[in-house]
Amino acid sequence: MTDRQTLALLLMLGSALMAGCGKSDDIRTATVSAAPSAEAKARKTEPPRPVRFIQVGMSDVKETLFLPGEVRARFEQRYGFRVAGKIARRLVDVGQEVKAGQVLAVLDSQDVLPAIDAQEAQVEVARSDFRLQQSELKRQQALRDRGFVSGAVLERQAANAESAQSRLIAAQSQLANAQNGLSFQTLRADKAGVIVAVDAEAGSVVAAGQSVVRMAQLGEKEVAVNVPERAVSQLKQATGFFASVGAIADKAYKAKLRELSPAADPASRTYGARLAILNPDDALKLGMSAMVRIELGSGQAIVVPNSALYTRDDTTHVWLVERASETVNPVVVEVGESTNEGVRIVSGLKPGDLVVTAGANLLLTGQKVRLLEAPALVMSAGKSATKP
Repeated sequence: MTDRQTLALLLMLGSALMAGCGKSDDIRTATVSAAPSAEAKARKTEPPRPVRFIQVGMSDVKETLFLPGEVRARFEQRYGFRVAGKIARRLVDVGQEVKAGQVLAVLDSQDVLPAIDAQEAQVEVARSDFRLQQSELKRQQALRDRGFVSGAVLERQAANAESAQSRLIAAQSQLANAQNGLSFQTLRADKAGVIVAVDAEAGSVVAAGQSVVRMAQLGEKEVAVNVPERAVSQLKQATGFFASVGAIADKAYKAKLRELSPAADPASRTYGARLAILNPDDALKLGMSAMVRIELGSGQAIVVPNSALYTRDDTTHVWLVERASETVNPVVVEVGESTNEGVRIVSGLKPGDLVVTAGANLLLTGQKVRLLEAPALVMSAGKSATKP
């Protein structure tokens, strides 16, 4: 075989191989392009998915706000000595009930007694000087009557007597002040109450006015709560307040708003409020945890079950049923407070819309559905909306 014949044979083999590869690529391309068409055809032939649904409408919703709180006394006092000193004895303990005038603590009087003795001595000195000046004034007046001294000498002696009297009065006032300091060494309760905290122990050196014990007065009780920013304006228009305590079963205490802070706490960004208990009893103890139910009134709103909601991309949706085509499409909704029947819808739905209530996570956009039951318009009244 010549070189020319060999070259021709190689060219014929290459052409045959290229033709075979081209046909294989065409077959693969046809197969790939045919696959979506088959899948789409299969989806079109899928039977409608059965779903449960409701027809939403406006409901009378009673809004209620729940806030945790703590039982406190209406009046709480911090007792401290009016003078500085070292605490010799503390005569009360936490939880002890005290009466008006009862001794709470006593300071060491070693620093006060010498001062009182010194001041008493100053009073005796001033009193002796006053007596001397008074006697001298009488002699000068007798001499003046007999013409032995001039009027100027008598006036000067009268001034000396008045000065001595003033010094005596000043010394007596200083003695009374020192004696008051001794009486201030004893700390007494102004009114009846219960000790809730002890801030200083025996042996501690305290400054004047420093808190030694804290006492809550018996009688009026209230609940301290922290109100979130969004509920401050509603709190002032609330129609009722009720407090329940976990330790006291099956009892709710009526309350009323007594105090609302005008400024938010810088850490929690909440507003402190005090609710006065209108019907307290002995079972209600200070420091108990309470839950306050605040009735905010009622209004019209759309409410859907929790099962109708699903979240995608941090957004809350519901499936809305198209009446004509019987298909579903997602709708973004803004949710509000929880209720006994579900969740309040702030925006995204209107009365009369059909909303899927079961299987929301299994549906696709534009999917055909089969309604399992006839729609029922949700128009229930008297439902209670609750806020966490």
